[in-house]
Amino acid sequence: MFAAIKYNLANLTNFSGRDARPTFWYYVLFLVIAQYALGLLISLPLMGGMMQGVVEGVKEGMSEAELQARMLARMSGPMRSAMIASMGLYLVSSALLVASFVRRLHDSGRPGWIAAIAFLCVLGAQAASMANMDRMVDAISTSAPGSPEAILAAQGPLIYATMLSWVGMLIVIGFGVWPSTDGPNRYGEEPVPD
Repeated sequence: MFAAIKYNLANLTNFSGRDARPTFWYYVLFLVIAQYALGLLISLPLMGGMMQGVVEGVKEGMSEAELQARMLARMSGPMRSAMIASMGLYLVSSALLVASFVRRLHDSGRPGWIAAIAFLCVLGAQAASMANMDRMVDAISTSAPGSPEAILAAQGPLIYATMLSWVGMLIVIGFGVWPSTDGPNRYGEEPVPD
């Protein structure tokens, strides 16, 4: 497993040759775990500030509506930074995957340009999320407690961005599990799994 991760990190710009399925999937597992852990670290300040406001509000004897208003007010401040950091993290992890996915496509006898489709889906999804970020932050900061309609309406366009992102992921999964071609193919010799 660690050999596969080390190999892929050493070959981030190598788009030629072939990668065996285990080499590719161990690397994908590493990227998913790293992205999850870093995403959690990104969200901690957002959650910490929100929870601090709730605890203070409970101590002050606030009503549920007042607690919700305070929580939304505290959340809207760092939310923009958290969204930008999350988008950046997603783009970086996707970029780290491209060369490995191209080599995996080559291993199954498929052209590497298919990876461009998946990456363009990710870029499109992130661009749509970035375009709707201000609307989302504004909806959260101006939403009335107990009335999530504005927040839900602001999330509407993000559904399409999420779907586009899933298309990219499904392309990677679908072609990533495709069986290897036996023996050499036009992209090189059959790889030895790590």
